[in-house]
Amino acid sequence: MMSEANPLEGVSPRHNFVIGSLFVSASLSVVASALIIYTLADGTLDFFSSDEASLLEFISGRDWVPNGRNPSFGIWPLLSGTALIAGGALLIAVPLGVSAALYLSEFASQRTRKILKPTIEILSGIPSVVHGFFALLVISPFIQDYFDATYFNAASAIIVVSAMIMPIIVSISDDAIRAVPREMREASLALGANRWETASRVVLPAARSGIVASVLLALARAVGETMAVTLAAGSVASLHLDPLREVQTLTAYIAQVATGDIPPGPATDAGFAVGSTLFVLTYTANTLAIGATKKRFGRKPLSIRASIGKLFPSISFSRSNIDIKEMRKASNYDPLLPTPLDMKRRSMEKLWRRTIAFSLVLGVGFLLILLQSVISAGAPGISSNFLTNYPSSRSHLAGIGPVIIGSVWLITLTMLFALPAGVGAAVYLTEMSRPGKINIFLRRTIQNLAAVPSIIFGLVGLFVFSRILGFGLSLLTGSLTLAMMVLPMIVVTTEEALLSVPKGFRDGALAVGATRWQAVRHHVIPNAIPGIATGAILSIARALGETAPILFVASLFSKTAPTGIFDGFMAMPIQIFFWTRHPSQEFQDLAASTILVLLILLIILNGIALLIRNRAEARRSW
Repeated sequence: MMSEANPLEGVSPRHNFVIGSLFVSASLSVVASALIIYTLADGTLDFFSSDEASLLEFISGRDWVPNGRNPSFGIWPLLSGTALIAGGALLIAVPLGVSAALYLSEFASQRTRKILKPTIEILSGIPSVVHGFFALLVISPFIQDYFDATYFNAASAIIVVSAMIMPIIVSISDDAIRAVPREMREASLALGANRWETASRVVLPAARSGIVASVLLALARAVGETMAVTLAAGSVASLHLDPLREVQTLTAYIAQVATGDIPPGPATDAGFAVGSTLFVLTYTANTLAIGATKKRFGRKPLSIRASIGKLFPSISFSRSNIDIKEMRKASNYDPLLPTPLDMKRRSMEKLWRRTIAFSLVLGVGFLLILLQSVISAGAPGISSNFLTNYPSSRSHLAGIGPVIIGSVWLITLTMLFALPAGVGAAVYLTEMSRPGKINIFLRRTIQNLAAVPSIIFGLVGLFVFSRILGFGLSLLTGSLTLAMMVLPMIVVTTEEALLSVPKGFRDGALAVGATRWQAVRHHVIPNAIPGIATGAILSIARALGETAPILFVASLFSKTAPTGIFDGFMAMPIQIFFWTRHPSQEFQDLAASTILVLLILLIILNGIALLIRNRAEARRSW
């Protein structure tokens, strides 16, 4: 964190230039947020200024028919589809995610935790287009055959979206549960509670604010999911809550605009109004999540005594101690022979431990089935010709050579833009900025930017970089779009790396006359490089797997590899998306082969990040 100011600071123009540059980096999140708001506001105003649209119909209308002679733009069918999929996904993911987090934190051995936690993280790193492929070609046919559903249906989207948001709930809830003071567990166990009673009635209520935050963040992620619901749920906007029928969500309509399925005119401009609605929903959920991490909902957190009192309501507490006799009587305690109540409690503990462990089994099982499906469909198609050939309308000649090169160009340019800005912003906020309203404002802006649905960044890329700045459908437009999206991730991971460096490193440098910037540059940043590198690699992995942000700006008909930043490009996620939608089984198999290549690259990147983190922890001397 920031140390006391050095009296020599501020006298050097070079020092002031560095501070100013770092402040500009931190302010880029504000610029990105302003571009998002400007893009959505301008497009929304254009939509409502047309003769075919009105604000009253948009808010209260029950029909969404953007095409035809008499178009109707009532938002409720899209809202109902979004609510159905997001709500259904939460119904599945919340109990499974919280149960998995509770098992990992309270019952799993250290060895089991080291295996299962990275497995859940792998599930979170699978691109959404891969989930959409799995839903469309595996889950949807199963639901259609056994539940008399339409081929495109909300149920398949609900299943894959729940799998996508479950890691968010597990990760954040696990952190919240592990942050509960150890004394609360020890006090509960000392009073005769078993581990399950302690975990469920003492630890879990104490961690409820973090769990609520994880649910709200998962809700924002579910509402903003694009590719999986676009592929699985369909494109028919109708006002119903039947999971076995086809629906269309807010994000799916914006994606339909991006792919050119909607003709130019008010129907295309409606994508900006839909995007504004989506932005408001996700912003609200994220704001509530941030509030949940800062204060408890409703009442104050339970003290140790209050928590134990809820577990053993017949125990009487004095001001200074607990009546041990009454505690033993309340828990039917017998030091020599277990009572029937003790045996029942032990049986219930075993039952519940197995139940919450099963939630992890479901998550791992979903991952294994997904991988098995992709490998069985895609492995036979991988060859040297497939990896080097150009995309073709004839499946036996089609390949992904230019697509791979386009992806490499795209992520390289993205990191050239995002990495210096993200690291600079984190250094300013963590090391150079004084606590105050500006610091709080910048942090809040970065947090909100992280929750913006990825498809919204695509609208900004199309409107600002492609049209206003004139970059067109180029690598430069795509990389700037992705840089805005991954910037918050780089800032957060870099901040964690900087905060992990002990305060003594800063104090020692300041004590011998160094400025704050000299202390940060020569002592803090070098020791934080492993963490910064880990965050950068994870950001590369996310940029490599994203589809929705570049759906607006990729060149679908570009068959050659790009050679400059103003060339058109194709990336692997986009190619997967269009091949998955192809009616021919041969092209769907090509999509599976491309998914396999993409997953191998992502696993390699995540493995490198994990290796860097483990080596840094092993070599750390503090």
